[in-house]
This record gives sequence, C-alpha cells and structure tokens, in this order.
Amino acid sequence: MKFEDFDYLKEFGAVLEPEKKRFQIKLLSPDGKENYIIGYAPSESMQIIVRDIHEKNIPDFGLRFGGTGRYLRINFCRSGKCEFQGKNGESLYLSAGEIAMDYKVDDDGSFSFITEDYLGVEIIMQVDNVITEIPTLAMLKKAIKRMSMPEYATHINTMYFVSASDDTNRTLAELIRYCFNGYDCEAMIIKTAELGHNIGTDLTTAKARIRTFATGTQAKIAEDIYQKLTRNYYQKWPVSVFAEKYGLSETTIKNYFRNVYGYGYKEYQKKIRMEKAADLLRNTKLNIDEIALKVGYLSHTKFGAAFKEYYGSTPSQYRLNSKMKEQENNL
Repeated sequence: MKFEDFDYLKEFGAVLEPEKKRFQIKLLSPDGKENYIIGYAPSESMQIIVRDIHEKNIPDFGLRFGGTGRYLRINFCRSGKCEFQGKNGESLYLSAGEIAMDYKVDDDGSFSFITEDYLGVEIIMQVDNVITEIPTLAMLKKAIKRMSMPEYATHINTMYFVSASDDTNRTLAELIRYCFNGYDCEAMIIKTAELGHNIGTDLTTAKARIRTFATGTQAKIAEDIYQKLTRNYYQKWPVSVFAEKYGLSETTIKNYFRNVYGYGYKEYQKKIRMEKAADLLRNTKLNIDEIALKVGYLSHTKFGAAFKEYYGSTPSQYRLNSKMKEQENNL
C-alpha cells in the first residue's frame, strides 16, 4: 500500500506527513480522553501502527494492505487488552506484556479491535517483498527470519503467543516514544529491526503458546473469569465457582480459559498476583507483610516463596534492585 493511498484518512481528521511516511489520527472520547492512531508506511509492504485507545468502539479505519502474498502480522500489547476475531466470529485475547504473531497467505481482514484501554503496536509485513523494496529494509531480513513461526503454526487456525522479555518491552517503549515524538521513518525501521531481534530471542528462550480461537459463548465465559480474577486478584476463586455458575465441568472451564488467554487457571491467578505485588514493591513504601495481604497471601512466608519462584528473587531483593535501577536511570 503506497503512502499516498492513505489520503482517505484525511476525512477522519488524519494529519499526513509524506516526508516521514507518517500519519496521525486523534479522536476525542465523549469523556474527553484523547485517542491516537499513529502509523508509518516505510514501504508498500510494511506498516507500523501504534494505538493508544481509551474507548471501546474506535474503528481501525480500514488499515489493510489489500494485496496478495504471505503476511507476517505481529501485535505487541503494552497495556490493556485487545480482542482478535476469526472469520466466523470466534475470539481470543491479547493481554499486557504479550506478543501475538499471525502468519498467513493474503490479508483476510481479520483484525483486533479494542475492548478496553489499550496501548500497543502492530507491525504488518508482506514477507516476500519487504526485504527487497527499499535498501534500508535489508536489515530486517535477519529479524524476519528470527520471528518465523513453527511450520505447523502457519497452516492451522491459530495464533502464536509469547510473553515479551524485559529487553523487548524496553525496545517497544522506545518505539512508541519514537512514534509520538514524530521520528522519521528510517529511525522507525531501525527500531523495528531491533524489536524483531528481541522477539527472536524471546521465541528461543520463553515458553511460547499456541492459542486457538474460541466460540462466542466460550469467549464470553472466559472473559467473565478473566475479569473476576483480574479485578479481585486478592480473593480466592476456586474453579468450582464458575463450573457451578455455567453448569460445566471444572476441566471444561479451565480449557475455555486457556484457549482464550493462553494461561492455566491457577497459573493466571499467580501471574496477576505476582505482577501486582511487584508493582507495589516498586511504587509504594508498604512493608512486605502489607503487600502480601493486598495480593491475597495471609502468610508472609508463602508469599515470599511464591514471589521468589516467580521472579527469582525475594520481595526485599526485588525492591532493592528496582531502586538501584531507578537511580541508575536517573543518572
């Protein structure tokens, strides 16, 4: 898609910067919040799009290639959550700190739409063309190779998910900053290549998950469970509560949740508690006992053991290391 083809976005109030191959759409929500969609088109076969969304029904404005060929689509969720829909209305979700990759022939138009406050980046490439169109894009060749998915994942109705490492999250934050600060297209290409390198490392070191689409009913049940576990992480939620509510077996409930969110039921409860605990350790002066209670642990010892298993350090060590890193960054 040539950059001049984005002219149609002007009717939505987009500001186009041809010299940077950049466009920006700013929309106000009814409550006055600003929503941004910022895009770069380094070549006809590549798009980089940042979405900072605070309203559920923001459209994607038809940002498609519309051509033919093999597509590698990568979505990075920085914060919030978004939903992917399959051709038949099936759903699955991408949560904060996750990367979703989709590798298919032709752009079938299936696209994520925002379900709540969301900040993320989408990179779409026609892999057969992107490397050769512009000389500076040759640097992406290695990155694209590193981002290649397993052969079996390219032929079935799945998406490939992996958790972003600290290095990937840092590079992602820098890319988002570049977008909002109006950096030129060459800088975006370099940062995208760095991001691709980091993803390749994540794929070789992290536990990647193949996630299948769920029906509307299954997704709705999984979403209900997700909201309860996320918003009330300090409470115990035995799976039997949801099994009884929906008249399903506990195994079925667990399968629904894993299919949509990629985590086991208990695994996710621990994940959300530990991440909240880490946030409290970094950003508050609460003592360890207080933090343990806030994330649902009555025992200081059990909380410490769970935290060390998850992060590789005790809560006290984690807090000290975070302060040291903050001081280094300030210097």
